[in-house]
Amino acid sequence: MPVRTSFLNNVLDALARGPDHVWVENQFALLGWGTERRFDVGIGPDRYERAMEAVREASPTPAFVSLTFDVDEEGSMVLVPETVARVDGTGVTVIKGSLPPTKTSHSQMPRLVNWRDGPWNQPFDGALEALSRDEVEKVVLSRTVNLEFDHAIPTSLVVENLVLTQPDAYVFGVEGLFGSSPELLSELKGRALRSTSLAGSAANGGSAESALSSSKIIREHDFAADSVAEALASHCVDLTRGPRQQARFADVVHLATYFEGTVRDGTSILDVIRDLHPTAAVAGTPTKAAVELIREIEVHDRHRYAGPVGWLDDSGSGTFAIAIRCGLIDGSSATLYTGAGLVTGSDSGEEYEETEIKLRPMLRALQIS
Repeated sequence: MPVRTSFLNNVLDALARGPDHVWVENQFALLGWGTERRFDVGIGPDRYERAMEAVREASPTPAFVSLTFDVDEEGSMVLVPETVARVDGTGVTVIKGSLPPTKTSHSQMPRLVNWRDGPWNQPFDGALEALSRDEVEKVVLSRTVNLEFDHAIPTSLVVENLVLTQPDAYVFGVEGLFGSSPELLSELKGRALRSTSLAGSAANGGSAESALSSSKIIREHDFAADSVAEALASHCVDLTRGPRQQARFADVVHLATYFEGTVRDGTSILDVIRDLHPTAAVAGTPTKAAVELIREIEVHDRHRYAGPVGWLDDSGSGTFAIAIRCGLIDGSSATLYTGAGLVTGSDSGEEYEETEIKLRPMLRALQIS
C-alpha cells in the first residue's frame, strides 16, 4: 500500500474516535482526547514565555496551542489532552492515556439556513487611504462570513473533509477553531528550523502563473518574505533563504519562499514565533503600523484567525502554522475568516474575489457548494 494511502487510512480510523484536538500534516498527525489542563496565557509579548512555562510544568507529552492574532487580544490558550496519539504510515501510537472507542454513527452535515457577509468596501477604502498617505506599504485586510445551520455542526466530519480535500495543508482543530492552513509559520526539531512565507495568491488553474508574475503580487510577496528573513536571522547561527517559487494547493496557488536554518542553543519554537508573528503575510508592512491600521479599520475582532496554531513539547520543539483558511465553530454557528494583502493599486473587486477563492476549503468542508 502506498505510504500516503496507508497514512490517510490510519488518520481516518483515528478521527473516527472523535478527537478533541487535531493536527494533521503530510505524513504525521497528532490527536488529543479530553483536556487535562487548559492554560489561558494572557496578553502581551510575554504570552509566549508563559505558554512555554505552562507546557514544561504540565506534561512532557505534546500540548496544543492556539494564540490570537493580536498580542493584546485575550483568548490565547495551551491545551494539555488527557490522551495523546501520534499517527503515521505505520499506525497509531498512544503517547499518553488510552484511546476511546470508535464512534458507531457517522453524523450528517446540517442544512445551511443563513449566510451573512461581513463588510468589505468600507474597510477596503480605509486601507487604500492609508496606503495613499504612505502610513503603510502593505496591509492585510480580513473579511468574515457568518453561517447558521439548522442543527449542530459535526466537527469530526468537518475535519475529515479537510483532511480528504486539502492533502498538502496543515489541518487543525483546537477549541472550536478548524481549518487547513497552507502556511508553515515555524517548525523546530532539535535545533533544525523551517519556515515558509506565502503571499501573493491566484486561483489554481491555467492562468495562475501569469497572474503571479505581476509586479503588484511580487511586491506583496517580497514584503512578507523579507519580514520572515529578518525575524529568523536573530535566532539562527545559519539561515538559508530559497528562491521565490510557486506553491500549489487544492484551490489556490501562492508565491512561496522557503527558509531553513539552525537555531542557537536553548531556543524554543515559541522564542522564534514571538519575533516572527505577525508576518507581513497576515498583517502588513511595517508590521506595527499595519496592526494599528487593522485595529482601526476592521469592524470585527480576528480572535485566533491569522494567529499561531500548532503543537509543542516540553523541549521547545514543535510545529506551528498560521491559522488561515479557517473558521470558528460553535454549535450550529460558524464564522469563517478570509483575507487579502493590499498594496497601492489594489482593486476592491479583484481582492474580494481572492477572498472568495480562499473560502473554498472551509465551504467544501462544511459541504456548501
